[in-house]
Amino acid sequence: MSEDEELPLEDSYFELGLTSLALTDVKQRLEALLGQGISSTVMFNRPTVEQLMDYLTGEVLVELFDSRAAAG
Repeated sequence: MSEDEELPLEDSYFELGLTSLALTDVKQRLEALLGQGISSTVMFNRPTVEQLMDYLTGEVLVELFDSRAAAG
């Protein structure tokens, strides 16, 4: 994708051209960036960016988003 393209949140990873191997790499990079483990099945059970974000904000980073909501 070019910088001016908008990421389609509702398209599946496979529609975006990712492979199973690429999804594993994305998972590993997310774990490193977030400092949190992510289940191996997450990328396949939540096959869009939108679903992955819902999972991350609702289960992996819930404390971060709960504290922001409480402060806001």
